[in-house]
Amino acid sequence: MKIISLAVGALMTASLLTPAPAAATAPADPGPLGGQVLAAYAAGDRTDLWVLLSEKADTTSAERARTRTARGEQVVRALRDTADRAQAPLRKLLKAEGRKSETFWAANAVYVRDVPMKLAEKLAKLDGVSEVRTPRTYPVALPVETKAAAATAAAVEWGVANIKADQVWQQYGVRGEDIVVANVDTGVDYTHPALAGSYRGNNGDGTFTHDYNWYDAAGNCDEPGPCDGHNHGSHTMGTIAGDDGEGNQIGVAPGVKWIAASGCQSGGCSDLDLMRASQWMLAPTDAAGQNPDPARRPHIVNNSWGSTLPTNEPMFEEVQEAWAASGIFGVWSNGNEGPECRTSGTPGSRTLNYSVGAYDSANTIASFSSRGDGQDGQIKPNISAPGVDVRSSVRGGGYATMSGTSMAAPHASGAVALLWSANPSLARDIEATRTLLDLTAIDTADPQCGGDAADNNVYGEGRLDALALVRAGAQGLGTLSGTVTDAATGEPLADATLSLSGQLNRESASGRDGAYTFRLLAGDYRLKVSAFGYQEVTATVQVTKDGSVEQDVPLTPTERRTLSGTLTDGSGHGWPLGAKVTADDGKGHTWDATADAVTGRWSLSLLPSTAYTLRVTPAVPGYDPVTRQVSLGAADQTVDAALPAALACVAPGYTASRSGTPERFTSGKPTGWQVTDVDPGFPGFDHQPGWVFDNPGARENRTGGSGAFAIVDSDHSGKGHVQDTYLTSPALSLAGHTSPVLEFAADLKPGVNAIAWADLSLDGGRTWTTVWTRKGFPGAPGPAPQVVAIPQAAGQAKAQVRFHYRGNRSGWWAVDDVYVGDRACRKTEGGLVTGVVTDAATGEPVRGAAVASGGRTVTTDGSGAYWLFSAQTGDREVTVTKSGYAARTATAAVTADRISELDVELTAS
Repeated sequence: MKIISLAVGALMTASLLTPAPAAATAPADPGPLGGQVLAAYAAGDRTDLWVLLSEKADTTSAERARTRTARGEQVVRALRDTADRAQAPLRKLLKAEGRKSETFWAANAVYVRDVPMKLAEKLAKLDGVSEVRTPRTYPVALPVETKAAAATAAAVEWGVANIKADQVWQQYGVRGEDIVVANVDTGVDYTHPALAGSYRGNNGDGTFTHDYNWYDAAGNCDEPGPCDGHNHGSHTMGTIAGDDGEGNQIGVAPGVKWIAASGCQSGGCSDLDLMRASQWMLAPTDAAGQNPDPARRPHIVNNSWGSTLPTNEPMFEEVQEAWAASGIFGVWSNGNEGPECRTSGTPGSRTLNYSVGAYDSANTIASFSSRGDGQDGQIKPNISAPGVDVRSSVRGGGYATMSGTSMAAPHASGAVALLWSANPSLARDIEATRTLLDLTAIDTADPQCGGDAADNNVYGEGRLDALALVRAGAQGLGTLSGTVTDAATGEPLADATLSLSGQLNRESASGRDGAYTFRLLAGDYRLKVSAFGYQEVTATVQVTKDGSVEQDVPLTPTERRTLSGTLTDGSGHGWPLGAKVTADDGKGHTWDATADAVTGRWSLSLLPSTAYTLRVTPAVPGYDPVTRQVSLGAADQTVDAALPAALACVAPGYTASRSGTPERFTSGKPTGWQVTDVDPGFPGFDHQPGWVFDNPGARENRTGGSGAFAIVDSDHSGKGHVQDTYLTSPALSLAGHTSPVLEFAADLKPGVNAIAWADLSLDGGRTWTTVWTRKGFPGAPGPAPQVVAIPQAAGQAKAQVRFHYRGNRSGWWAVDDVYVGDRACRKTEGGLVTGVVTDAATGEPVRGAAVASGGRTVTTDGSGAYWLFSAQTGDREVTVTKSGYAARTATAAVTADRISELDVELTAS
């Protein structure tokens, strides 16, 4: 599926329920291009465009590379090969059209300049193209506040001391040595006294080499070598690596080497510059942009930029995935749009990326710090760090204090540098590094935006602690996992609470399969496991460095009683019914059992002296779910149930009988029926006729009826038209009818703006009550027979029904075979055959197999099960067919009002 533009979704979901402003006009069909692209062409006849391709490179094997260099080379090679292959048709088209373009391999994208609309439409339709979009600019996460600062400071900067980086220097003797850190920012002033010494391009003899160390993607510099177009990049790099050797210890990891790429100017970061800079990080080049070398890529990249709006939109996420695949740890500011919730900005809000919030010297979250949720409800930020009144370097050799999550992210980048410097085995291990950051963060509760003390949408996992991080890195990580089960049955237990105390205190819950996993610091732990209705268990476990410990936990049930029963058909045949049976105590606890398909028997082991809601969901088609209230006392209890066939009368072994004839619309609009079209009053939309009987859109009769039918065809009416239309029956006398229904065959194609109602009147049309409705999706795509009980109409002399539809190019509603009157399910003599169809080689169920006998055919469901009624008893041949399998014929012994079991294996042809 081609994603044309985010704006298309908004365009297509405008509701008809709220009238548009008087000046509004009908939205134009965007065709193959999205609304943002069309807006660009509305402003001019040409625009630059991004063309993104759908094929993604497989970089998974690179993680198994033995060396860092080999890993980086494998990632770049996979990305280049994929881009060269996927972009070939696009490049050929652009060459033929004479368009200038810039190709990228890090995200399989092409930037095309000066594109006329006709070419844009060709690009959008080209095979392999996933999206065509206009260029965008992302803001630098500019400081909330900036103040000039003194040239020297009396002590280590407060943020450096707050995260205990200086204690790492003292206790572990590392300051980030052997680690290369980069930033994608406004650039860096490499001549600054606090930054010159740690610039990787410094040759140590007063000369500098800028090859592989600097890339001016944004065009900020007039001279060779790193410069800063704003101060922002020098400030963030100073917090990572700054130290002038004369008391200005502004950096968390002053022993690192830094390189940089300018992806931003003072006015913001164009996505073209960001793409250039981000790709360069994977394989830095010489000063002429040639001879890329993945071996010279950085270990860590700090990113203090992103969207200012709450959004989880991906921004060239393939590049960030490539960074991680090559072992680059990306750190992101979470944004300065607080204090409201759901203000985290992309790319930091994406699950893939590690983002940082900001707090002050009192360890209180900054009011400006953006906060979650992130992508798919992920907690954001991931962690928090000092970000208020942070003193660091600015261009020209000066210093300033700035506030923002831009200032917080470099603290985290520096802390990772210290970790990897002290524990080289962790370098490039992105998952373990994230885990260590999370585990060692200082828990800080804030319930404002959800989460708990250990992990919430304000502080994330908590406040950054570099000393605990490095100490934990030396200690190492291990894994504790296992399965919680019922000791009596061996069945897995979901939602059991597992509490750990020891090196860390953690709490989790078992999954649906009873499984649990903890990623922990190595050491001894006390594990406590509890679940409702079970006796608590405790155990002592030892987690070793780089080791995996399995600890399965069987829980002994507390006292139980048995609730059991048998399910049968209650409409005449009396055969057993398979079903799902659920007991609910109303306090959030449920127990499930399966009634046997052949015997109908089921059993549940439940807590005594408890009231339950018992829900029975039959597996056999044509039976409605049943709910009963049961009070289980101190003794076992039996609850049998005979379930009636559903009103639709589609259960096997039953046929519907009516007391009258349906209206089949065979000759156009029937006598006495009325069509009423009304103007809904939406400015900018034309009113169009609604219900018709000549099928102007040439639709097939997919209602389940045959021949002619009534239809309101919103799609056929064309854009900008609205139907608000009623189809009303004549008055009907239901005298003598004791259990009337409204029955109709339907084909309702779903639409965002479509609403369909069936209404009932008992007073000749003066008042109406809605008895059936569908709104938007999922609709009722045909054939979809509808049977609606209308007991209030029993014995009424002036009953009427009407079908009401409102839509705007939102599908259609076809109706046929309308019946109002008594209706019953009549038993057909015969027996039922049931079983499961499986693959003979794998034993897996075969879905959609056709099972036929005596002129009747049914298909198997997702579990491979089927239910086939046979009017003839005795030995009957049953034939099973499925595309890709050889047909199979077997014999079933059919007995009247009984179930015969016949499982069938199919062999692949």
